[in-house]
Amino acid sequence: MFALALVVASALAAPAAMGAEGTWTTAWGVAPLRNPIEPNIQLPQPPKNLPIAGQTVREMLTVGVGGGHVRLHLDNRYGATPVDIGAITVARAAAHGESIEVSTLMHLTVQGKRAFTLPAKSAIDTDALPFELHAGQRLAVSLYVPGRAEPASWHTDSRMRQSLSGAGDHTGDVSFTDATTAPGYDWLTRVDVMTATPTPVLVALGDSITNGFRASVGNSYPEQLAARLANAGCVTPVINMGIDGNPVAGALGNFGQGEPMLERLSPDVLSVSGARFLLLLGGINDIGEPTMAAHAAGLAQPDANAMATPVIAALQRIAERAKQHGLTVYGATLPPFGGTENAFTPQGEVARQTINAWVRQATVYQGVADFDAALRDPAQPTRMQTRFDSGDHIHPNDEGYRAMAQAVPLAWLGCQAGHASRSRKQHRISKRTGTAGE
Repeated sequence: MFALALVVASALAAPAAMGAEGTWTTAWGVAPLRNPIEPNIQLPQPPKNLPIAGQTVREMLTVGVGGGHVRLHLDNRYGATPVDIGAITVARAAAHGESIEVSTLMHLTVQGKRAFTLPAKSAIDTDALPFELHAGQRLAVSLYVPGRAEPASWHTDSRMRQSLSGAGDHTGDVSFTDATTAPGYDWLTRVDVMTATPTPVLVALGDSITNGFRASVGNSYPEQLAARLANAGCVTPVINMGIDGNPVAGALGNFGQGEPMLERLSPDVLSVSGARFLLLLGGINDIGEPTMAAHAAGLAQPDANAMATPVIAALQRIAERAKQHGLTVYGATLPPFGGTENAFTPQGEVARQTINAWVRQATVYQGVADFDAALRDPAQPTRMQTRFDSGDHIHPNDEGYRAMAQAVPLAWLGCQAGHASRSRKQHRISKRTGTAGE
């Protein structure tokens, strides 16, 4: 299905702007999922998105690399019907809040038209627009939907909220009056900028632990890794393609959100402009969600081998396919989750250890970030250290996510800490365990 969408997207994608020279690089991105999410025994009341009717939606984001031109990737892969877009603008966001620097406001087009249709079950790129951006700047994207639409392709993130205006086209407003908010992002899945030279991009593929569930804004592990790179003077955007509750294989049932990572690889990783590195973390939902579903249904708990084997096979396939497309692939061990209500069982812990043992030795990975070693309590290895625990025993807090970011050697990405300051000590790299010292 999505192969057709890519063909349509390629046909509609605009060439570089007249006179522009350079390479497209993804500066920001998220992974969409289907709205509405189908309820199941484990997720009886999934999160819901709000419909839009003759309104403008404003979405705020921060770019990881700068450039002189910009284009947006709009995704309607899950939409059964096309969506009419009356206008779409970009502007630099004010330092705080949801207002914009109106002097920077510019209209985007698709095939030269300000009003266009986002096709059903497809995705498109806007035309290239001359627009100066620098790494770390906040960008505001405003879309006016003149009719009624149910945003079917939607990234939900409890930390990020988009604004919905009252009736009418408010794409040019400094701020919205009496705005309502909704979590996540509608249709917007990537922002590309044109860089003078090819810029390598790291894509972090994962679940809620990658998406940053229970972190404060800006403190997911991909965001903190991006900050480390920036502080070291290295330009490598880190694109967070995590989805809460997402499995790797979903072999025992997909009780979370979004297609399994194995199915998401092509649209969410391989399609990222400039993707050079993949950091792959997944499998805890393939253990915990079937366990919770069995508990809710009063059934026997899944066997450890039945949980671990499909995850290992899926991780292997993802890594192999990514390498075939020229990406350098790094793996990651599953953090401890002992104490997680209804998700942790002895069988589940055996499955986690089995997966981690494979990850640490897998030749398909160029290196391994040992998040298990970074977070576990030495006195209780099945549990996360208290200082890293957000409180649910499976998701780290900000400090825990920082420890994960520190476990990724910058040298993997061609970055040396000394680039920023000769007085900073070089990171000591352990290729197979993914530890780094300063």
